[in-house]
Amino acid sequence: MAEWNDWQRANTISGATGFLGGLFGDSGQPYQDAMNQYEKYGKMGADTQQPWMQAGQQAIPQYQQWLQQQQNPSQFINNQMNQYQQSPWAQFQMKQGQNAANNAASASGLVGSTPYMQASQDYARNISSQDMNQWLQNVLGVNTQYGQGQQNLMTGGQNASNALTSLYGKMGDQMGEQAYNKSAAGQNDWWNMLGGAAQIGAMFL
Repeated sequence: MAEWNDWQRANTISGATGFLGGLFGDSGQPYQDAMNQYEKYGKMGADTQQPWMQAGQQAIPQYQQWLQQQQNPSQFINNQMNQYQQSPWAQFQMKQGQNAANNAASASGLVGSTPYMQASQDYARNISSQDMNQWLQNVLGVNTQYGQGQQNLMTGGQNASNALTSLYGKMGDQMGEQAYNKSAAGQNDWWNMLGGAAQIGAMFL
């Protein structure tokens, strides 16, 4: 009889432990803690990539506008040349050349002659042509750099977007796995409580 009471007492304690553990325990908390950490560091990674992605997004319409301007090369060149102004250096060269030509023509008595006028015009045309060509090359160079800069921003934004997609995919897998584990642990608590209650009840039957 004493042995029976010891067995009954042990089973009652075991049943009570299982019942209370199932009632007040939270086997899913470690998985929730893991989910919180995944979310925390996932957000840190996303915050790091977001500025790059946003810069790339903002560059898209500007790059498209830049491309549209190149659709008609002749019109584009003409639009640029309409803004041309002779540089101070070209003006200086023309003035110096004109003075030199005047001095030479005066010394030789050719001032006002056709050869003198032709030479002066050719010199001025040559200086002007060189200046215009250099100006256009500078403009086209800056324009190309602008387009490349916008393209680089989009490339950086695309890379950041890919990184975010990968990050969110991994987070989704991890969070889903931990959510499943948390739910399974909660079910175990429930069954432990029921099992403990059944074990206690059986002792009084």
